[in-house]
Amino acid sequence: MKTLIINGSSRIGGDTSALVDELVKHLEGEVKVLTVEDHIEPCNDCRDCWEEKGCTLEDDFTDIYPYLYECDNLVIASPVWFSALSGPSMNIGSRVQYIYASNHIRKDPIEVKRKKGAVIFVGAEPGTEEIPFKTARTMMKFMNVNRDELKVIKSMNTMELKACDDHVALNDAKEVAVWFNQTVE
Repeated sequence: MKTLIINGSSRIGGDTSALVDELVKHLEGEVKVLTVEDHIEPCNDCRDCWEEKGCTLEDDFTDIYPYLYECDNLVIASPVWFSALSGPSMNIGSRVQYIYASNHIRKDPIEVKRKKGAVIFVGAEPGTEEIPFKTARTMMKFMNVNRDELKVIKSMNTMELKACDDHVALNDAKEVAVWFNQTVE
């Protein structure tokens, strides 16, 4: 089993990482975690992928595309900033533009394995995760995550309760890992 986790937090070791770490602790198989420490440029809308196969940006995401295509599980983990996914999350997520262009503009579909998905949200204000959830769900659609197989882990009161102390969110992370570990057919 293979799991790709996009950790869009700019704070290594912060609240988002606490929930990602809890998820990873219970996952079986191979796990790749992308963070701000990876060199990943956002899509610059050059539109070369509208005409040619491949993305012209050469960075750490170049090696991630094949893993993304074949992984069984996908997670987008993000702090919620002003009721939106974080900038780093959007930068990484923008790279699925290549998949969209291949499938819908060039009509040269990329085979992307069907996968289970989860989103992890942390934030200071409960209820602000609705818009970022819609954005994450749209990104995941192009990475072939079934909308019916998308779980949410959230710790949305981090000014009062750090994610590492949020037993509900930590338990949800464990439960998602157990669900991911079930065989995907």
